Amino acid sequence: MAAVQLLPLPPAAPPQPRRGKPGCWNTPPAPPKVCHYWKSGRCSRNPCRFLHTDAPDPAPPIAAVNTRSNTWVNPSCVAANSDGKGRAPPVQPAKRQVEAPPETPAKRRCGGGAWCVGDGFCGVVRLKGHAKAVTGFALPEGSDKLFSGSLDGTVRAWDCSTGQCVRVEEMQEGEVRKLIAMGPWVLAGVRGRCQAIHTGTRQELPLRGPASQITAMLAEDGGPPLRRRRRTGAVFMWRMNQEQQSFDEVAALTGHYKAVVSLAQGKGALYSGSTDGSIRVWDLDTHRCIYSFAGHSSAVTALLCWERFLLSSSDDGTVKVWQWKPDHDDLDLEVHYTHKEDERVVSMDGTYDADEKPVLLVSRGDGVVRVYDLPSLKKRGDIICDDEVRTISVRSRGVVFTGDASGEVRVVKWTSLSDAAESYLAMA
Repeated sequence: MAAVQLLPLPPAAPPQPRRGKPGCWNTPPAPPKVCHYWKSGRCSRNPCRFLHTDAPDPAPPIAAVNTRSNTWVNPSCVAANSDGKGRAPPVQPAKRQVEAPPETPAKRRCGGGAWCVGDGFCGVVRLKGHAKAVTGFALPEGSDKLFSGSLDGTVRAWDCSTGQCVRVEEMQEGEVRKLIAMGPWVLAGVRGRCQAIHTGTRQELPLRGPASQITAMLAEDGGPPLRRRRRTGAVFMWRMNQEQQSFDEVAALTGHYKAVVSLAQGKGALYSGSTDGSIRVWDLDTHRCIYSFAGHSSAVTALLCWERFLLSSSDDGTVKVWQWKPDHDDLDLEVHYTHKEDERVVSMDGTYDADEKPVLLVSRGDGVVRVYDLPSLKKRGDIICDDEVRTISVRSRGVVFTGDASGEVRVVKWTSLSDAAESYLAMA
């Protein structure tokens, strides 16, 4: 690198601040003029207000520093390669070069504009057709259709290969509060009962009960019976009778003082969350409540069993991770960690991504479904919807379905981070 000689800058009087507006500077006064009569030898004024000498070389201008710019001028020195008049060229400040991480192909492949942003997942399609909020999804066994239920009183069947709506079933009872699948059956929770429809034979079976609204449902294939949650605070359990092709009521679990709005199963027990913030633990063999505790200050919107933990979300804007106390034979739970959102939590579910890593999806009241890694709860990205997402389905491997309050269904696909890195290296 060639040496650069620095020359001293001629002294200049510092500018004076203007009164009334601190930080503003007066325009430097113009240099005095030379008497042209004196230059022609004919000036007779004494004293003369003009100079009777040659004008001095003008002082170099002080470069103004723009605080919004990345360039600056050092007024204490002038580079040797200047224009010879004292004007120094702008000098770019030395900045530490921080190499930005390359954008993964997973982000670039994200469909639907910017509504799905994050690592390891991308938006596939937006399905429109429902006039009101989507309340549930069903992916029946042996079917290539996705079924969605809505408060508009319809159940829609979507072709999984084309994304087209191929059938619309109108429910006579009106609003579809919940929709799930159990084997080849689609079960719709409506007022006063649960309607079961066989996707192969189109056979319909009603599961009648008290004339109250079903708030949600849970089904486990090949295991415990179907559970229905009602606004009465009771949990009804039904079992599929394969011989008679009917559903038989097994038990009614009572104990909650307000409506039950969330269910989960794990560790040999059933967990139920209520609108009063309480959580109860039920023994599946005896159908008795073996433990109850105050989980949140508001409604428990979702429950999730993951490994040795129980996760609960609430309208109070928190997601709590509960852990079974060590050296306790009974199901005694204590708070292991509390995660806070700046919005109410509408729903929650968990699954595994394309790399078999556990992830948590948290639906917020502002229409954003936030994706977190487990167990660190580090944010991975967002699924941005037009309205709050009332239901999330992760039952189809590698795919996430969301249904929001506007009636729109969105499909998100998991992508492998390792494959994305290899694709980026190949393109580079």
